[in-house]
Amino acid sequence: MNEYLSSDKSKRRFEKENGLSDGCILNWIRIFAVEDKPVLPPQVAVTDMKKDPDKEELLQEIARLKQELRSKSIDLKRTEMARDAYERMIVLAEERYGIPIRKKSGAK
Repeated sequence: MNEYLSSDKSKRRFEKENGLSDGCILNWIRIFAVEDKPVLPPQVAVTDMKKDPDKEELLQEIARLKQELRSKSIDLKRTEMARDAYERMIVLAEERYGIPIRKKSGAK
């Protein structure tokens, strides 16, 4: 995974050159909640820029917001995975050692 992230190759090209199945890298990214390489915003023609000077600024803002949304989604997924692991750890410990770990709300 680190080899792909540090390379300048696309997912498909990297998969093909390394004998991986189609979509393998995308699955790794989803499973391990790893942030993918940043996607560059689409290029705007020079003639379009002359017509609307704010277009480049707007495209950059959209790209920044998309990246921020991706980052927040990844953070949320990691937090949910940590919460689930913590809950499972408590259940297993309670079952194995036979003691209640979570406190009752009415305990004095």
